[in-house]
Amino acid sequence: MSTRAILALCVLLALLGWFALGSFTYHNPPEGWNRWIAAAILGPALWATFLPLAYEIHLRMDRSENIVPLAARQSALAALYLTICVGLRFIQALNWANAMLLLALFVLTEVLLSAREDQ
Repeated sequence: MSTRAILALCVLLALLGWFALGSFTYHNPPEGWNRWIAAAILGPALWATFLPLAYEIHLRMDRSENIVPLAARQSALAALYLTICVGLRFIQALNWANAMLLLALFVLTEVLLSAREDQ
């Protein structure tokens, strides 16, 4: 599949994911399992939203090889970070210390994975 097709598919999936999230939260009260279902819809919607943005950033930085896998990994890490923060907020366990610790963990993960690829 070409890069243009992957990016077009991501834009379509992002629109579909945000529509599904908005429709689900509009028709269901935020109680019990509905919160976790909304968080499960949020993760892929964020990933599909961040992928074209990360691809464009790497394209502007003049990286010519393996842009799509790198952008996919970085957008997945960003989406996972935000989804975990939403989940922590649901159980009222999110504070600045947890958010910064999680951010440091995800940045360290990306640095180690990038260093492994460069070898």
